[in-house]
Amino acid sequence: MSTSDYTPKAKAKGRAYWHWNTTKTKLDFPAVIVFCCFFFVFGFLFSSLRSQVSGVRQRGRQLLNSVEYELMGHGKTGDDSISVIPFQVISWRPRAFYFPKFATPEQCQHIINLAKPNLAPSKLALWKGESEYPQDVRTSMGTFLSVSDDPTGVLDAIEEKIAKATKLPRTHYEHFNVLRYELGQKYDSHLDAFPVEQYGPQKSQRVCYVLASAAFSLYF
Repeated sequence: MSTSDYTPKAKAKGRAYWHWNTTKTKLDFPAVIVFCCFFFVFGFLFSSLRSQVSGVRQRGRQLLNSVEYELMGHGKTGDDSISVIPFQVISWRPRAFYFPKFATPEQCQHIINLAKPNLAPSKLALWKGESEYPQDVRTSMGTFLSVSDDPTGVLDAIEEKIAKATKLPRTHYEHFNVLRYELGQKYDSHLDAFPVEQYGPQKSQRVCYVLASAAFSLYF
């Protein structure tokens, strides 16, 4: 601004601008303090609430384990004790549940050792009129095992636990399907149901699918 432009009016504007900036600076600092306090209080309350919820869940589990139940009489296929199998609901639609530590590492390794000698290229269910299937759809190795194939009783114990978790009778089960995927092997997206128009009449359909994490698959 030149000397000729520096009029009293311009001088007043300059003072007003300086005063506004100074006031803004004075107001910003308290605002920052207020915001910081707000987020601190919010974080503290959220953390406290989360700890309380976690504590309630933990006390609920302890109470469940310490309660003495009055058992009822049972039939030949019933149990003489209460079963508690921890699980988490992943989704209701589609229905999916997570059962942590369902099988022990030793049980998994036992089944892997049992299946290894019988692994062969995995097959597909053929449609009506098909005599062979595309080899690139399913490239894994696998085999089927039944409870009778394991004299140690490991498969029997796991199958019984599956029955308690799913509330489905063991008479409805298929054999254990043990699968091995090498690096790069896959199974393309597919349905576990068999449409009648493609596969012909079916005696039954799968209503549930149990997958053991990275060790073996259980179909029934």
